[in-house]
Amino acid sequence: MEADGIAEGFSKSIEMHGLKFNKLIGDGDSSVVKRLNEILPYGPRFMIEKIECRNHLLRNYISKLKMLATKTEYPVTIRKFIVTNILRFRSDVTKAITYQKNILDKSKNQKIADLKYDLKNAPYHRFGQHQECNSYFCKGSKIGEINMVPEALRCGILLEIDKITSRLVNNSSSLIEDLDNNICEQFNSIINKYVGGKRINFSQSNNYSTRVKAAIISFNSRTYLRTIHKKIMNFSPGKIGKKFIKNTDRIRLNTVNRRILNNNQKRYRKKMVSARSKGPDSHYGLAEPLMDTIDEDELQEKKNTFIQYLHTVDTKQIEIDTRDQNLNPNWFQERKIRLTASRFGEICKMRPNTSCKTKVHSILYKPPVTSKQMTYGHNMEHEARQKLKEIIKLDVQLCGLVIDTIFPYLAASPDGLVGDQAIVEIKCPYTAKDSENSIDAVNNKLLSYCYITQENTLKLKNDHQYYYQVMGQLHITRRNVCYFVVYTKKWISVEHIYYDKTFWEEKMVKKLNLFYTECILPEIVDPLYGKRLLISDIREPTYIKEKINK
Repeated sequence: MEADGIAEGFSKSIEMHGLKFNKLIGDGDSSVVKRLNEILPYGPRFMIEKIECRNHLLRNYISKLKMLATKTEYPVTIRKFIVTNILRFRSDVTKAITYQKNILDKSKNQKIADLKYDLKNAPYHRFGQHQECNSYFCKGSKIGEINMVPEALRCGILLEIDKITSRLVNNSSSLIEDLDNNICEQFNSIINKYVGGKRINFSQSNNYSTRVKAAIISFNSRTYLRTIHKKIMNFSPGKIGKKFIKNTDRIRLNTVNRRILNNNQKRYRKKMVSARSKGPDSHYGLAEPLMDTIDEDELQEKKNTFIQYLHTVDTKQIEIDTRDQNLNPNWFQERKIRLTASRFGEICKMRPNTSCKTKVHSILYKPPVTSKQMTYGHNMEHEARQKLKEIIKLDVQLCGLVIDTIFPYLAASPDGLVGDQAIVEIKCPYTAKDSENSIDAVNNKLLSYCYITQENTLKLKNDHQYYYQVMGQLHITRRNVCYFVVYTKKWISVEHIYYDKTFWEEKMVKKLNLFYTECILPEIVDPLYGKRLLISDIREPTYIKEKINK
């Protein structure tokens, strides 16, 4: 219901307010963003950025620290220290956010990077180790302060705290905005009061909508009874009514003062568990074929217009503007309307009789996937790039989204550029992070995409999706060689992979062009999925239908 309400608000924002909303402040629930990605209220080229609510992130952080402090396998002194200083753990985060946000002579990306550093270091600072603290963060050790970091590391509790802190670090781009959705939470609580907390059925005879309107008046005026009485009767309430309103104001003021004085008081709130909408049931009426579609000639005209638009964009400027890649909303927006190299392998290896509907839905509508493996790889990437610089004795430049000059709907984001003829692609496999060397990693089946040559060197399999990715990156960037890096803390492998023009022309380019123009592009210019949220509504091109029917 929450996702449906917000989606409707976005869909009608132009009609009601003449505005397009490009940001959404929300909690950790991904269903709202998922729904917005499905309906695309402003079209496929308009990106809506999700900003995580600061209060929800901090509440989650403190809750997990409190839960960690209850685990008896860790020393009681450290657990008591956490409980005693729980608000200081929180203030370390909020002070870092406030400082970085208010700096005027830094770019936003630099602020985010510095905030990440402060958040990672915050638990160490709180446990008494200040070697890595910046001067603005603290003034060094206090008299009599004990460094508890060695003991916390030895027992393993600090590693658990690092994992808890990682969620804050990963959401630094949201925390730097320092925003919350408190006003929505407050309004929702007033609605719940007027509808009796959903304990009574008020869904008939406009009863529910009337009560919501009453909640709106109460929220905006803070004096619901007086406002309604004066509007209807043209005079203020009498003695009894005024006494009641005065008493209500007194209770509200006392509640506010009590919360200020007792900010450590625990407040438990029961969470309502609601079933998430998964769209129409395919076994009922909405499984009928979608009739509201345009004809082939109009669809082809829209496709041609969109391709012409892609030819007009400034590809060089896009590459410059997106060099911070997943920290930049423009990077996601430009990738969303193109087919990128990370997808080339799965597209080229599709069977001719495989439906494209699920793949198109995954590319256009599914939110970015995150996991501990992906987070680990992303965090290790900078370290791997620095190690590569030491090995090849050359500078590695950051790279944004590179768009193909001939086919502007194909794009790639290498992990780096070396000179004028080389690119860098880095893999930091989580599964092999504890292996002693590359040979052990392959023999223990921890690197499925590589094999060991007779010279005991690591080599990428040329039938793996990563090989298709590298070939696509080399072709789009018009470069000849890729430094394919596999990096862990204990070892590194650097393979030179050269551009194979025959491989590109015979196994890749035709399939990629066909898939984009016949599968992805129709859904971009005339979306069908968002009308009923059925994957089956997505168009199946003729060439796939013929293969399926054989």
